[in-house]
Amino acid sequence: MSRLRGIFLLAFWFSAIALVAPFLIALVVLTKNENFIYSPVRFFIRAGLAMVGVRVKVSGLEYLDPNQTYIFTPNHQSLIEVPLFVTYLGRNPAYLGKKEIFKYPVFGYGIRLIGVVPVDRSNSPAAVESAKLATENLRRGKSYVVYPEGTRSRDGRMLPFKKGAFMMALDAGVPVVPVTVSGATKIMPKGQVKIFPSTVRISVHEPISTAGYSRENVAELMEKTRAQIFSALNENELEINNPQADPVVRNA
Repeated sequence: MSRLRGIFLLAFWFSAIALVAPFLIALVVLTKNENFIYSPVRFFIRAGLAMVGVRVKVSGLEYLDPNQTYIFTPNHQSLIEVPLFVTYLGRNPAYLGKKEIFKYPVFGYGIRLIGVVPVDRSNSPAAVESAKLATENLRRGKSYVVYPEGTRSRDGRMLPFKKGAFMMALDAGVPVVPVTVSGATKIMPKGQVKIFPSTVRISVHEPISTAGYSRENVAELMEKTRAQIFSALNENELEINNPQADPVVRNA
């Protein structure tokens, strides 16, 4: 049953969005208003989650200034989180996405319109250029969700942080917002197209100003962010994680 729920949810999302995508893209091109993409997508995401028994509880949105650009830095437990941030952060964030998802003509064009930047993880110079492009978009007022771990955890254990998201925040002069995702691994484990009905909790923490931080002390910013994320994990996830033993920083 869990596999059927997983297949149904992904099929519902992709087919519903594919059906309306050409029309929505045309509206965005004509009006320059990206809400013509975000608003319908949010509707389909919420509808799909409700049909498979996934609930989302969000706290901390009161910390955010609606006129401020941010880099959101969540822990990464499951694929299911990606559409949740588009839906529940109260703004229109973009991502750095794998280059492979841009190969679909209509879909790839549509996500470029809303600021999603393709990244080739196998090509370091190209990945650096992608980060620079996203940083330019940050300076223009586009918020981004960037996973400091770089990939999903299999069991809820937080992986070492990479510097990329924090260097983008420093270069663009925007605050970092730690975000804790809790319960997503249980709902959709990594590597499985299965959905187990439960609740995902998204805890938005107070933004951390990048003033006073530089390339020399960026590790301090990373440690502060990680501590905030860690503070809102559920009891089982806290048992899995041992912040004293985990390395915090990677050079990549």
